[in-house]
Formats: sequence, structure tokens, C-alpha cells
Amino acid sequence: MRLARYSCWCPKVIASIGKLPDTLADRCILIRMQRKTGGDDCERLRSLETSALQRQCARFVLDHAKQITEARPELPRGLNDRAGDIWEPLLALADLAGGGWPEWARTAALELTTTVQETNPIGTLLLDIFVMFKLEEVERMTSREVVAELNLLVDRPWSELRPGRRITEHWLAHQLRPYGLQPRTLWIDEKTVRGYLLEEIVAASRRYARRQDLEEAVANATLRRASCESAEDDGDAAADPGQLAAQLQEAILEKLRVKSPRVP
Repeated sequence: MRLARYSCWCPKVIASIGKLPDTLADRCILIRMQRKTGGDDCERLRSLETSALQRQCARFVLDHAKQITEARPELPRGLNDRAGDIWEPLLALADLAGGGWPEWARTAALELTTTVQETNPIGTLLLDIFVMFKLEEVERMTSREVVAELNLLVDRPWSELRPGRRITEHWLAHQLRPYGLQPRTLWIDEKTVRGYLLEEIVAASRRYARRQDLEEAVANATLRRASCESAEDDGDAAADPGQLAAQLQEAILEKLRVKSPRVP
């Protein structure tokens, strides 16, 4: 019997309907497909001829094997450690290809990684709570207040975890516990209550969203709220809670929307 060494590392493509498990999605480059409309003209995949492309890829690797092995591409600052590990081989190839590819590849890395953060249920839940704290300009909030604000928001990724039902204090505590967050006994408005601290929300949020995204989401939400208050001061009819919630939700999402990277 002889021991043989095999390299089993290779890219893998996984197609799925619905949402990937978080433990898998966190280790992937996610490309979300959309249903084709009647006006879309797309070539059928079965007619794709890949033989020439396979030969070109093999030739490229053979010609640049040494450079690929020694490559240490510069990673965009917005990528976390795991995303950096995933994108590093692709960035090395983009640098070797030259032209516009180094910039296109890094833009794609940032935009696609941001898409994952935006649609991650727990990531968006933490972001929404973070924005609440900053808008209220408080260091602590009761669990009841946080839940009441969250229930005003609609169509958020975290709502998939409790479809069709309003969230409760118990549900929120259960979702946040694995991330080191739990309601504490606090003294607010001369009462002993259960609630959350801003510093702990911030620490957890920064693991799932870039600092720039957090700051821009808060800044934009603040502008929206100021606009609503200005309208009320001018004598306009006060907006109903649902309208205000929709404006707040739009503010949270506006700076996190992803523009498709331009590639040839």
C-alpha cells in the first residue's frame, strides 16, 4: 500500500433556490440570480462552448505559475479576513491580467461582499438596532423600545426568521445571544428595566458591516428624520407611523444598496 498526496482544492459552484445557510454563505462569493422577464434576451447555457476557454485558462496558468504562486495582491480595506481569503486568488489573477481588471476585481469584491452583509439577517438586525440608538442619541434602550421600533420596519432580511409574525423581546434576545448580546438589567427613567447598551451593539455591528456603512446609514437616516420634523413645523399634516417607518427603512438601506460593478 502506498500513500499518495492529492490536491482537492478547487473552486466549486453551488446553485440553490432560496437562502444559503449562513455558515456556507459566509465562505462563498454570492451571485444572486433573477428570473428572466419577457423582454430579456439571454443565450441558453446549454449552447455554451467552453473548450477554447479551458485551453486558454490552462495556458495562462502554465505561463504564469511562478507569479501566481508568489502573488500577494493588495486587498481592499473594506474586506474582512474571511472575504479577503476568498478573493485573494482572484485578485492575483486580475493583477496579472492587467488593464482594467485589477480595479474591476476589487470593485466586485467590495460590492458583492457588501451584498452579503446587507442581506444577512443578523447583520441587518444589528444595523437597524445600531441606527435606532444613534438616532435617539442614547447609550441604552429598553428591550420594549427596541422591539417596538423593529416591528415598524417591513421587508427586512431578519423578518425571514419570523415570517408573518411580530417579533417579541424573547425572540430578539434569543437571536442576539449567540453574538454576545443579551438584555441587561438597566436603570432608565428611574425604573429598573431590561435592555441593551450602545457600546455592545456597536461592537457586534462592526463585525457584520463596514464602519463607513454604519456611519453613512446613520447620517442619512438623521437627514430624513430632520426633513420630517421640518415638514411638521411648517404646518404639514403629521406623517403616520407607517410612513415614518418606511422613511427610516429607506434611509437605512440607501447607503447600503449595491451597484453592479462594470466589467466588460
